[in-house]
Amino acid sequence: MSQVKSRKTIRKIILGIIAAVILLSAVIVGMCLFNERPAVQSMAVYQDVYSDVQINAAEDGGVEIFPQSGEAPKTGIIFYVGAQIRPDAYTPFLARVAEQGYACFIPNLSFNMAALEPNAAEEIMLSHPEIERWYLAGHSMGGLTASGFADDHRDEVDGLILVAAYTNRDLSDADLPTLAVFGDTDGVMNKDLYDKRMSWNSADFEEHVIPGANHAQYGDYGEQPRDNAATITADEQQAQTAEIILDWLSRREANGGSNG
Repeated sequence: MSQVKSRKTIRKIILGIIAAVILLSAVIVGMCLFNERPAVQSMAVYQDVYSDVQINAAEDGGVEIFPQSGEAPKTGIIFYVGAQIRPDAYTPFLARVAEQGYACFIPNLSFNMAALEPNAAEEIMLSHPEIERWYLAGHSMGGLTASGFADDHRDEVDGLILVAAYTNRDLSDADLPTLAVFGDTDGVMNKDLYDKRMSWNSADFEEHVIPGANHAQYGDYGEQPRDNAATITADEQQAQTAEIILDWLSRREANGGSNG
């Protein structure tokens, strides 16, 4: 009888440990999913600062940014947010791009996780038939998801922009212009994995490293755990990144886009 009781006791202990691990895992996952980083400023403040663009709240909770003047944009950029970051946090960064005649779309994703809605760009593309050229972009984990969408829609996507990110697909055989931008003080992006994925990039690949830039300052959401302190301001980091992207886009546009 003592052996039977001992086995039952051990079984109860094991089941208790398993239940505790499952509960702890559920709590951690829940905290991760429901913890979000919104923009520091309101949309109204951003609109006042960036008066050359029209900033709209999309029906899905995302953000749309259009130039105020000039011809209607024929090129659109769909930007996937970094993990747990709200779309509005990238408004200042992408407003600088939109000022130069581009339409920028930041979709609202479930739990602010691009991996949960990898095809969010598809609905935006279908809703804007006036846009002739599409570029997929993303920050951090959003960049990985953007690369997957670009791979699955090679005939529809004209280029890929990776901000503090690397491709999650082997695009070495794809005719897909790709731009990678990251900072030399970034403490979050896995640089070793970035280097290992270099062979996955398209032959048309361009890289820019911004001195003094870290991981978080592409968005306006404050500091990020594990990141290093930047030696340039967020304004400088976003301005330099936008300038790099705009130069790259202008050269792509001059060639009519990769699918043009």
